[in-house]
Amino acid sequence: MEQHGSSHFSARDPAHLTIKEVMAKARAEIAEVTDLPVLSVIRTSRGTEGGWTVALELLETAARMGDNDLLTAYEIQFDPLGEVAGISRLARYHREDAPSL
Repeated sequence: MEQHGSSHFSARDPAHLTIKEVMAKARAEIAEVTDLPVLSVIRTSRGTEGGWTVALELLETAARMGDNDLLTAYEIQFDPLGEVAGISRLARYHREDAPSL
């Protein structure tokens, strides 16, 4: 019997992942490769073939004083089935020098 109404991404048709589900999946996947805390999702987009790309900003090193934390941005690509197709580090920067990603 088919279950309806489940909000967990693995219980749904991967081709119909919601943006909220893919963002949660990206946070979980980055936790598998780094123990850095995720500060924010900075970009999410759906590809023409049905996959997703999510960019995350992580705290690499907290500054001792001031707002000059060292941050890093990662991008995770998901295939149309919701599996990780690639992870790339986009940039490493101080908070005050944040690039436009």
